[in-house]
Amino acid sequence: MSAFLVACQVENDQFAGDTLSIPEDTSFNEQVAKTDEPSEVLTDNSSTEDDMNDALKPDHPFGAGVFSWDHLADEEDVECLVKNNITEIYQYIKPEYSDEEIVSFLERMSDKGIDVYILDGEPTWSYKENLRYAEAVIDRIAYINNYVSRRDRIIGVVYDIEPYVLDKWHSSPQLIMDEYAENMKALKDKIERRSYNIEMCVCVPYSFDLMGYEEHLYSLIDSADQVLVLNYNKANEIEDIRTEMQMAGDLGKRIITVYELQPGLLSQTNNSVTYYKDGLGAIKISYENMLNAYEERKLGIAYHTLEYLKVLSSK
Repeated sequence: MSAFLVACQVENDQFAGDTLSIPEDTSFNEQVAKTDEPSEVLTDNSSTEDDMNDALKPDHPFGAGVFSWDHLADEEDVECLVKNNITEIYQYIKPEYSDEEIVSFLERMSDKGIDVYILDGEPTWSYKENLRYAEAVIDRIAYINNYVSRRDRIIGVVYDIEPYVLDKWHSSPQLIMDEYAENMKALKDKIERRSYNIEMCVCVPYSFDLMGYEEHLYSLIDSADQVLVLNYNKANEIEDIRTEMQMAGDLGKRIITVYELQPGLLSQTNNSVTYYKDGLGAIKISYENMLNAYEERKLGIAYHTLEYLKVLSSK
């Protein structure tokens, strides 16, 4: 368990509610334009360049996110995020990050209009006895949000728990899924009860329904504000997400299809999972096909992970 979670000792409601009101920086309003510069020409060129750059960005009509596990996104990362039209980042907080580093990161993201979600989760959080670790994450978010400006606040949490990798999954999957679904309900209830005003998002594999856990899948989607489907089967992406799309649509929830970019999976999956060799162009085609197949639904997109989004963006 990370020190980040151990340090989350919010035991009451004192940190719930609105953020502090911090005045915005208005220094730019005091700048005076130079009258001896050809402003019209410069403005026209800038607009043309901006238009060209926008035309090269991928089209994400329902938003685009990226998973960031390795480090707090820095200025170089920001260039990649803007280039790829990223609208939200799911950021893991390592134990060694200070409050100052986290606040600085939040400011960088808000400056570019990128929403921040805290990313966390362990397979063992499926167990009822470990609910407190998942609770600590939302307590920490509520704490931070009370000490940053409204524009810099954390939007929510993304739980990536994946119970199917547990050793006990092979002997008692039903029990694990029961406890996992109940934990997610309890987390959503706590967020609402304490008026934390943060979104709860849940990662699910494309295969829960194929395993026979449709009832649990429905419960997970119902508990969440958004659901991120780890849609890691390139041969059947449209059909594999059909059940999740239907459930999310019925419940009025946003759904996000996640694309795997990590190269380490190539040898294990015979290239059936990751788009590392195919590149971002192949993802664009895949996503457009999915949008056409589900044109009545709001289907967002996300990339796993930022590290390899940068690599593929440079090719």
